[in-house]
Amino acid sequence: MVADGTVAVESAPNPLKLKVGLQMLSEVRIGPFTEAHGLLARVLGNIVGGPTEDKFRRLKKSNAKIGALLAVSGVKALLTGVGFVEEGDFYVLPAELLAGGCEAALAGLQAQAAERAEAEIAAKAAAVEELRLKQAADADKRKLEKLQIEEDAEMRKQPGWRAKAAGVKGGRAIVTASDIGAAGSAGG
Repeated sequence: MVADGTVAVESAPNPLKLKVGLQMLSEVRIGPFTEAHGLLARVLGNIVGGPTEDKFRRLKKSNAKIGALLAVSGVKALLTGVGFVEEGDFYVLPAELLAGGCEAALAGLQAQAAERAEAEIAAKAAAVEELRLKQAADADKRKLEKLQIEEDAEMRKQPGWRAKAAGVKGGRAIVTASDIGAAGSAGG
């Protein structure tokens, strides 16, 4: 990584493809990205750790895990940017290529994973804060309702209090059931 937080992709054999691959991977949903990141980190890390071992430089496309990896958007571009070439059923990193491209790709993947982790933490914090604000508003609403109920109970205790029909200007004393619309039918 460079001091400004960006990844130095210039050390890769095809920096443009590597940059495009990393950009495409950044747009992949979290589940496929996590799986691709884990496998790519292992593949590229093996190459960086053992740059002369041919077994790390050959990826068999018919392998189930490699096939699933290649299906993720951006992975083929990233591998091409690192220097892999297609040879039949394999993606092969030529022996003459150094591990610099793999190191740049690893740094880019790690930066993306860290960025996603930070974004997830920020999203969770925002959700917690939103929930806290909603709970505070609900608590205030409950306090107000409780206060109104207590005030109503106190008013009912006052001498001369009489029930009033709701929605009638000035209220009207409720004397019979018909005053609240609960009169029985007269026929039958």
